[in-house]
Amino acid sequence: MAPAAAPRRKRTRLPPDTYAQAGAVCSVTIGLRDRRRAFAAVRIAAAAVEVLRRHAARTGVPVYAYCLMPDHVHLVLGPSKDCDIVEFVGQLKNLVQRAAWKLGMEGKLWHSGFYDHFLRAEERIERVVEYVLDNPVRAGIVEARRHYPFSGSLVFDLRDGP
Repeated sequence: MAPAAAPRRKRTRLPPDTYAQAGAVCSVTIGLRDRRRAFAAVRIAAAAVEVLRRHAARTGVPVYAYCLMPDHVHLVLGPSKDCDIVEFVGQLKNLVQRAAWKLGMEGKLWHSGFYDHFLRAEERIERVVEYVLDNPVRAGIVEARRHYPFSGSLVFDLRDGP
């Protein structure tokens, strides 16, 4: 009798071209390893936001919303012509890891992989952005999202809403 075939691993990513499709908008959640609360440290969270700003500017990736919670990160973004979403997230994780090490953090920061959800035609980007920005309020960290320094948009002027 032939040995049983090993079970196949479930595919965790969509086809690669999905992450590069012009006009796509994706909500991404990236967890920290062992639910580590690294972004509760103001210096590390501030450095991560700065890395995100520079990386988005360098790659041309539109970041419609971001929110660094103590133990995870939410992004709403799309690909640029030169950088797809998977590439952007991988590079961002690497750059933030290095910045955290420079600030004295030890060990690995990120959980492997990330969760993604592409917005459907009926989903309004404004509602998804608001949902992401309201995370610190729902978590009881701040009373109003405008008081949370580690969230925002690199595309929308949020003084007038997304």
